Amino acid sequence: ILSNGKYKSVVHRAVVNNKMTRVSLAIANGPSLDTVVEPSKELIERQSEAPAYIGIKYKDFLELQQSNQLDNKSVLDRVRV
Repeated sequence: ILSNGKYKSVVHRAVVNNKMTRVSLAIANGPSLDTVVEPSKELIERQSEAPAYIGIKYKDFLELQQSNQLDNKSVLDRVRV
């Protein structure tokens, strides 16, 4: 959202083997839950583009991500303008 769609995330993959047990850790890292996540105003002004995403509270973003309200869409598809 911050890059207004310019930077794409990579697909995360794991290499597994049948000789050892795999251990995965999920670590949450983000802004405070009340922070509004939106495209960077500086990037939008510099590139003279309209925002591609609406602003959304980080708490609401996480709740939407974990909900069943996505209708086979990604969270980013739901907040795209």
